[in-house]
Formats: sequence, structure tokens, C-alpha cells
Amino acid sequence: LYLTVSSFQNNGLVLTQSSVMDYVDSPVLLSTVGALILLGNTGLPIMVRYIAFTWSRRIQPQSEHKRVLDFLLEHPRRCFTHMFPAVHTLWLLLVVVALNILGTVVVLVQDWDSKAFTGLEAGGKMGNALFQTVSTRTAGMNSINIAQLSQGTTFFMAVMMYFSTTPTVVTMRLSAAEHELDITGRVEGVEEAVITAGNSLKGQARRYLTQDATYLLVICFLICCLEQDSFARAAKHPSPDSDGIYTDFGFFKVLFEILSAYGTCGLSLGFENQTFSFSGVWCG
Repeated sequence: LYLTVSSFQNNGLVLTQSSVMDYVDSPVLLSTVGALILLGNTGLPIMVRYIAFTWSRRIQPQSEHKRVLDFLLEHPRRCFTHMFPAVHTLWLLLVVVALNILGTVVVLVQDWDSKAFTGLEAGGKMGNALFQTVSTRTAGMNSINIAQLSQGTTFFMAVMMYFSTTPTVVTMRLSAAEHELDITGRVEGVEEAVITAGNSLKGQARRYLTQDATYLLVICFLICCLEQDSFARAAKHPSPDSDGIYTDFGFFKVLFEILSAYGTCGLSLGFENQTFSFSGVWCG
């Protein structure tokens, strides 16, 4: 029950110390958790519209319920902030599928023979790679030890965490910008200037992805300044208890931790063999 709620809400909290690594050989459970993660986040608008569309096709024509569903499908943003017009929903579906396929391919190509996949057959590797890709952007659960993945894979994961809910938010803003206002008659959380200028898909994506870049750079700089002794100590005296291919205290681990926090993902490259996140030793 706890894992189900945590997965659907994309919280990433699990009652085991190693996230869902204990279920690395359980494809049914990982598939179920992965589906819940998608349905609780970027897949929610897609599934809501699919249910409404399917229901409208099965209901009696000319009935009151039919008219209500037709209005809902024609003007979704006037009824529900996370339901979009058909074209925008299709765009969101294609983006979600493309990102998950791309992420899975990156993990498999970069880390097919990685220590993280030790003991897994081809099917298990592909299943865990897909689960890790689905979980990375929003949920933060891991079925394999991500500290043992290659730098290319973890860099891609950091980028995906930075994107986080971007597809959903951009679709929400784009549908509102094209005169599909939400249930309140305005764009929730978006100023008028955002609606009236640069309403293209490219413009909305660029604005959303760059709006907090300055703050992230400043935060990263401050952490690097405050933790300079830790950087120097890790370079001179590497710990024999390090878990993974990364140093005990490195810049990339700091960047990964910041992007994970910004995307509310919760993934961490860890510190030595401790069960808490890498940020748990900052300024310690």
C-alpha cells in the first residue's frame, strides 16, 4: 500500500533502505510501479482524456451525459486544469514515449556490461533500464545502483531531472495560450505577460527551462564555495568505502544532487556506502 501511494504520487519514498533495488528481479512489480509513476504525473492528462473519450463513445447518444462529455472533450481546460485538447494531448504522449525510449536506449548502450546490471539477463536489463528511465524524471526510485552507472548515463539522467515535468507544464501553458483557459477563466500560476508574448511551443519551452537557471547557478556556486574543504579532502584521501565509480566528493555529484532537488526527483549518487543522500554530508 505504501509503495503504491508513493509511486502514484511520485514521492519516491520506500520502506526499504535501498529503494526498490530488492525487486530488481521482479518485472511485474517494477512494471506496475512504473505505470503508477507515469499515471500519477505526465501520463495523467493522457489517461484522463482517454477515459473521457472512451466513455463518450459508449454512452447513449443525445443523452445528458453525452452532451457533458462532448463539452468536456471540446473545452477541457474549462473543466479541469490537467486535461488538454486532443492535439496537445497527442503531443504530450509522443514526447513522453520519445523521452522514455531515448532514456532506455542511453542506459542500455552505455551500461549494458555495467556492474549495476550484474546477474541480470537481457530481459532484466531492458526492464530495469526502462523502469529507471520512467522513474528518473519525477519519482526518484531506483531499482539498480545508479552510482555504478557511467558518467554519460548519469549526465543524461541529470538532464532528464532538470526537464522533470516540463512536457506537462509546457502543454498546460500552450493550451491556455491558445485560448483554452482553465476552470477559473485564467491561466493558473501564469502572469498575463507570459500568455500574450511568445505563445509558440518553442517559446513556452524555452521560457520554462530557463526561468530558474540563474538561481541554480548561484546555488551551485555557493555550495562549491562552502564545501571546498570537502572537495580537497576527497581528492587527497579517497575513501576505501566508496560505492560506485564516482569520487566521494566531486562537482558532478553536487550538480546531480541540485538538479535532483530542483526536479523534486530524489535520486542521489550517495556518499561512500551510507544509506542517506549525498547532501546529507554537506557542511558536516
